[in-house]
This record gives sequence, structure tokens and C-alpha cells, in this order.
Amino acid sequence: MGEKTVSETQEIMLWKRFEDGELGTPMVEDYAREYERNTLVNPDELAIKEHKITIEFSYPLSVKVYLEFEKEGGFTNMDLLRCVYEGYKKIYDEEEAQAGDPGIYDMLYNRRPSHGKYGIWGHYMNDLYLEVINYNPEKRLCTLDIGS
Repeated sequence: MGEKTVSETQEIMLWKRFEDGELGTPMVEDYAREYERNTLVNPDELAIKEHKITIEFSYPLSVKVYLEFEKEGGFTNMDLLRCVYEGYKKIYDEEEAQAGDPGIYDMLYNRRPSHGKYGIWGHYMNDLYLEVINYNPEKRLCTLDIGS
């Protein structure tokens, strides 16, 4: 009888260094701002050696979205932040073009749900923190733990 191999999921945590020296998780939109990009710890460290990956985007969406990314030589920490940013940017831009900006609830900062193909609810992109990237090398799939 052959043994079944179980694919290990690699947990990748990106860190940024604040002005006071403390470490924290980066916001998804940090990639869009040069100053914030420069706070990423070990930006050139190779995190994923494969040159093609798929990232699953699920929060705060009503559906799962799978986007493929390619990077010759593999993905560094900075490349992963870029891919997550570009994926969310694409999703939020398409949703706004299709359904508009639903605004926020009275007395709250939470985003109202939109009724486009992604059904974004609860948060704007600038609310999202990249807490953990879970990478399955067998499937070349990244799932995201996103905080807000």
C-alpha cells in the first residue's frame, strides 16, 4: 500500500516596521505608497520559489476570486504584497465601475454592500490588513488571512 502524502501549507507573514521600531502587519494599500512600501521588513527575501501562483481573494467578498500571477525567479515578500494589492485593486475597481460606491452606514464606518459581481461588503480596500498568506506549494495556491 502506498502512503498518501499531505501537502504542507507554508505560512508567510509579512511585517512592516513602524517609526517607533515596533513591527506590525502591512495594510493592503501600503504597496501603493512608496513610504509605506519602504517599511516592509526583508522585502527582497524569496518567499515562494515557483514562478506562477494563484491567489484566492475571499474577504470581504461574497464570492471567491482566483487570480494568477507570474514572476520569473519566484516571489519575494515585496512581490507578494504587490500581487495582493493588484488583485484587490482590480476587484474593487471593477466592482465600483459596475455597481458604484454604496457608501457607509450611518453612525458607522463600515461599507455598505455593493451589488456587483464580487458583492463587496463591510470594508473599503483601505481598511484591509494582510495578516497571513497561506501557501500550498502542491497547488501553488495562496489563501489570505485579511484583517480589518
